[in-house]
Amino acid sequence: MARKPVESGGKKDEIIAAALELFMEKGYANTSIRMIQSKVGSEVGLFYYYFKDKDAVFEQALNLFFESYKKEFAQIVEQGRRNPSRLLTNFFVYMEEATDAFREQYAAKLHWTVRRAIREQMLEVIEPYLREIMDILVSYGARPKLDLDVAAMFLTHGVGSIILHEEKSVFKEKSAEVTKGINLIMGLDPNTAEMLFPKFATKEDIPGCMKLVEKVEAFFPGMQKDVFENQLKSYIEKGEAVVTRLRGEVEGLVLFSKETKSIDFLGRNPEYPHKGIGMRLLETAIAQFPIGEEISVITFREEDPKGMDARRLYSKFGFETVELLTMFEYPCEKMQLTVAEIPSKVGSVQPR
Repeated sequence: MARKPVESGGKKDEIIAAALELFMEKGYANTSIRMIQSKVGSEVGLFYYYFKDKDAVFEQALNLFFESYKKEFAQIVEQGRRNPSRLLTNFFVYMEEATDAFREQYAAKLHWTVRRAIREQMLEVIEPYLREIMDILVSYGARPKLDLDVAAMFLTHGVGSIILHEEKSVFKEKSAEVTKGINLIMGLDPNTAEMLFPKFATKEDIPGCMKLVEKVEAFFPGMQKDVFENQLKSYIEKGEAVVTRLRGEVEGLVLFSKETKSIDFLGRNPEYPHKGIGMRLLETAIAQFPIGEEISVITFREEDPKGMDARRLYSKFGFETVELLTMFEYPCEKMQLTVAEIPSKVGSVQPR
């Protein structure tokens, strides 16, 4: 007679949770069904009401372990639809942080058999999410050099395996080469790809940001560099400053304010036109605001040649003029945008 399916919940969930704890501590071979049931406080016979054998409960114990990770991965992918330029970055950064936290919590007591099983299953867990990421990036113009299924496999068993298997110090040491490999898979020039992936600014970026300001200050009437530098520190402290770098030099900067709901500065090195730096910076800034919120930017008026590139970019994202005004004795205008769930597809995006 076929075994009847048993609903989850109640005692079954207690057994799974107890089994997970024992497997983590003692390993698969050293954990018996009797030990599991003793921990739960019930007879062995009840175990077989819910599970065929120890393999069955081990599988469900691992599924329980991965539940929180799956929720986080799904959330990263969903949020990444608003900010595809940082999608792979956010995904692998979370993997790094989760791996570090796992090692800190379990390294001293985790049995090697379970550690190996978790590593292998984690790769199975992340591959579908990386495949979904490939679809998102392609929909925004990315052109990977490989079939998307194969690209997802390479990222899973390449980058994913390195994060899971190598010590943190080794991974950090090899991170530049890992990033180079990702860029090659995604069809990017490894010499300049770094510029395309915005990162939240740190205090160490301040000198580089000020060098950038010197290159673009003619496009910002009323610019006072000493005042700007003091304000920049505040933006960085609040996590409202994003940069793009190339070989350690800041090549683009965006400042935004959640309090005033505004984009307050957007500049890129004029030596790198048509690289999509401004687009990626603006996309990242907009993604920091809640969906449905109205945000604004002050820029040049339509007839002013100084603002042609900036206005074109803002318009592509859906900003519309709502007010003419004068700032620092210069004619400007205010443009406004209602933050959408999915941003305008204004250019190609991709990895780390």
